[in-house]
Amino acid sequence: MRQHSLRSALAVRFALLVLAAISLISMTSNIMISHAFEKYVKEQQELEASDIAKNISNQYSVANEGWNIDYIHGLGMYALEDGFIIKLYNKDKNILWDAEHHDMALCHEIMQSITVLMQTERPGFDGDFVTRRYELKQSGTMVGYLDISYYSPYYMNENAFQFITALNRILVAVGCISLIGAVIMGVLLANSIVKPISKVVKITQMISDGDYDTRFQEDIRTKELHGLAQAVNQMAESLEEQEILRKRLISDVTHELRTPVANISSYMEMMNDGIMEPTPERLQKCFNELQRLSGLIDDLEQLRQVENENMVLDKSDVDLWELSQTVIENFELKLREKHLNGQVTGEAAIVPIDRNRMQQVITNLVSNAIKYSNDGGTIRVVIENTDDSAMIHVEDSGIGIPQEDIAHLFERFYRVEKSRNQDAGGTGLGLAIAKELVEAHGGSIKVDSVLGQGTSVTIELPVACRIKIEKKELK
Repeated sequence: MRQHSLRSALAVRFALLVLAAISLISMTSNIMISHAFEKYVKEQQELEASDIAKNISNQYSVANEGWNIDYIHGLGMYALEDGFIIKLYNKDKNILWDAEHHDMALCHEIMQSITVLMQTERPGFDGDFVTRRYELKQSGTMVGYLDISYYSPYYMNENAFQFITALNRILVAVGCISLIGAVIMGVLLANSIVKPISKVVKITQMISDGDYDTRFQEDIRTKELHGLAQAVNQMAESLEEQEILRKRLISDVTHELRTPVANISSYMEMMNDGIMEPTPERLQKCFNELQRLSGLIDDLEQLRQVENENMVLDKSDVDLWELSQTVIENFELKLREKHLNGQVTGEAAIVPIDRNRMQQVITNLVSNAIKYSNDGGTIRVVIENTDDSAMIHVEDSGIGIPQEDIAHLFERFYRVEKSRNQDAGGTGLGLAIAKELVEAHGGSIKVDSVLGQGTSVTIELPVACRIKIEKKELK
């Protein structure tokens, strides 16, 4: 299918629109002007006939009780040239002067020329000569009658038709000039619209080619085009951020995989070459590295699932207090190993959540709290209700987190290297997964920490209802 440029399409459409408008205006103007002119000609014709009757009436002498026939003859011949055929009667209706009687050939010639002219210039025009009688009075006394015959409903001479023709030509000329101006304006308007769109298309193409730092910098006053440019810039920013995250993820995954693989390879190579004995301790280290690899793969798969927009949550009404209690009980052995006091306090809060997913989140937070708590410390899960939400606080009395690191805790593979190392276990994905799961429930998660004193992680979730119970704790 043949494609046309937006510029030419806009210019042509604008020109056609103006042409249609000009044509409509010209036709309307022509009809209105013609109607008005015809009305004017008709009124002038009737006025001229009335003036003829008035002038002839004034030629009657009351004193002499007679008419000025010589003047009437001149007036009648003059009127004949204008298409008026007069016939004068006295008060007894006897003919005093008759244009047809005076010069019948001239009368017929004029009548025929008028008829031919009107039929030629106005094809289908329904007109004919009619006679109108005027009563002539002097001082209220009847002195005679006057018959005036003329072409009706109106008559236009050649000068009138030439005027109408010239007027129509002027309208056509104005229309052509307007059309030329419309084409020029259409081209200019199309350029003003298409130019920024072309730039947006160019920038979009550059973005699609991988140049994500490209931005549309020009200021556009058109609201819609400005919105389009802003949307393209936002898309570029989003793609740039995604590309940065993609590269970081690849780099982080590569780094996380390389270390255990390198360790396993080194151990296996040295044991195979006989440099090291395959002692149970060394085999255990290889096994630990394999476990770490397996955990990393599992976490990556979980992260992929939770970041999937189509992830389905199996929601039901769950008591957060009871759920947190279950998590603490599952860590009973680890709590005893480090002589930690595990507690669940606060109020019950029944919320519509995916029980397994939220248990995964709380389990991750409690696990971190145990890992980074000193022996003999306290791990506390506090359930709190507000007017429109329920909150889960996971608190520990551990080593804490530096303030400069808190903002990065939910980033993939981020670790606080100063105080937490790989020996503590984990892949650096747990908090990223937890954040995605919490936000999938419409909630939020944040971290507060004081270095050397402990850390508190707060989850806020929308609630369906609340049930208050007495505070409980598990030691």
